[in-house]
Amino acid sequence: MANVLSCFFPTTVVLVDDDPVFLALMEESLQVKGLIFRKFTNPLEALSFINETSTVNYLDCSDLFHSNDEENMSDWKSVMFNVNKVHQKIYDPNRFAQISTAVIDYSMGEEMNGIELCKSIVDQNIQKILLTGATDEKTAVEAFNSGYISRFIKKGEENCVKDVANSIRKSARHYFNSYTDDIFKYLSVYRKNHLKDPVFAGFFSSVCANRSYEEYYMLDSLGSYLFLNPNGQASFLSVLTEDEMEKIVAVGVESGEIAPDVYEILRSREYMLVSHSRTGELPPVSEWAKYVQPAHKLKGYQTYYFSLTDSQYLDLDFKNVKSFELFKKTKKF
Repeated sequence: MANVLSCFFPTTVVLVDDDPVFLALMEESLQVKGLIFRKFTNPLEALSFINETSTVNYLDCSDLFHSNDEENMSDWKSVMFNVNKVHQKIYDPNRFAQISTAVIDYSMGEEMNGIELCKSIVDQNIQKILLTGATDEKTAVEAFNSGYISRFIKKGEENCVKDVANSIRKSARHYFNSYTDDIFKYLSVYRKNHLKDPVFAGFFSSVCANRSYEEYYMLDSLGSYLFLNPNGQASFLSVLTEDEMEKIVAVGVESGEIAPDVYEILRSREYMLVSHSRTGELPPVSEWAKYVQPAHKLKGYQTYYFSLTDSQYLDLDFKNVKSFELFKKTKKF
């Protein structure tokens, strides 16, 4: 994993081919979890669906680019408040209908060929995979060099389905990477940020691999994340840097309300304060004992302390979160 994404959730992949038998075989053969497939034999219908859906289901992170305190961009509470905008996508019941990738056959009769379809897709973040025949390769290379398609795959080759599956996985990640790049620019005041830290990336990848998480969302600028499994069950990866650990201890001391035992264990760095608030505020110092959890240390660009817990520390409205499994059961395709 080259870098950590700011968010990731299952998306929709559009398959377009004028051969319904090939479409059915392709969908059946593609073993890519966490995706919804929509099939079209008519390129014009596919284009209409893609452009209409992309307009409605766009990942809007625009609020991330406005600081509460323009003169003090390094203020940690201000940045946390804005970054909290990322996770609000969990309240969109149609987030899984968002299109990340389109797999399109080049040759589809007289109405429109695959490259013409790709050129007409409005949302430039959608990744476009072109299926070509042997005689179409030169045309596909020109389309790739012109930026009309993301990649192309020869349709008749033995590993075609495997190559398509791998390309879809890469495309889904690339789709969300564009939003992460924007957020990274916004957080450029942090020269050594977890999003580009290879040590944190490796750790994050192992967390995702060892658990059945289908989606995740960055909760603050330090590396804390919300994870959801296919049934909507949540986990909370709470992350603090060495500087933030020190700031929290200082807040407790200045308040005069921190319990001596809480002060000692926080100062030892063997425990950390685990909490999440939609406003970025810490819980009352007098209640910190409820929020103390064992801390694990990770040394990368910065020294990180983390704790992976359940949803009890998350200030979120889970009653309004539609899971991926529920979406698949209730959505008509």
